[in-house]
Amino acid sequence: MRPVLWGLLFAVLCLPLAFVLFLIPAAKYPGMDSLTMKLPAGVRSVVAELALHHAGYGKDSVAQIDRVVRLDPESAGAWTRRCASSQSGRIATCQKAIDLDPEPWNFNGLGLAQEQAKDYCSAEDSFTKAIQNSSNNAIFLRNMARAALRCGHVNASVAGFEVAEGLDAKAVADPDDDGETKDDLTMDREYLAVVYDRMNEPAKATGVCAKAHPGWTACRCELNDSGVKFSGDPEKSHQR
Repeated sequence: MRPVLWGLLFAVLCLPLAFVLFLIPAAKYPGMDSLTMKLPAGVRSVVAELALHHAGYGKDSVAQIDRVVRLDPESAGAWTRRCASSQSGRIATCQKAIDLDPEPWNFNGLGLAQEQAKDYCSAEDSFTKAIQNSSNNAIFLRNMARAALRCGHVNASVAGFEVAEGLDAKAVADPDDDGETKDDLTMDREYLAVVYDRMNEPAKATGVCAKAHPGWTACRCELNDSGVKFSGDPEKSHQR
């Protein structure tokens, strides 16, 4: 009887360690995937989660994210990463990511994909859901306002850009800001100039355009296919 008890004790103490020792190389080395795929779904999910942590970011991560999805087709983290980075089939990718995890950045990714497809009204709805699922975020607000402008919802557009401008102005005033927010603030004001012009408020349009580009004369912002074209100093005119 005693050998049996010792055997059970050995199993209780050593099997978890052996399992952990298997998980680490299984996550790191794709050559072990053929073995991992034969294991229960719960084990594959754990290996996929560990592999996701080692996937990195950028172009080099695409193959690694694809591997995670093969190991665990329902990996919310992998589909979220696909939504953020994929180019082809991005609408379907982001919808899958939302089904698994309806978090703000997935709605934002869907909105960007819909905007790229020129489905501006659907994009506005997706960006709005991103806003509703988060605290005030200037990125989501700016994106919603930009899509709303293209969709013809001027009131929603001006509301979004005004709040985004306020948030970005506050961030720019913070001495710890990295400096990138300054360009976002300029963009907010350029788009606001367009929106105010659409609302037949030329004084506001001129004023906010001048805030975007201090010292310019006859500053004017117009919407075109690629973004906002602004003028005042011909040598500095460009598009955003």
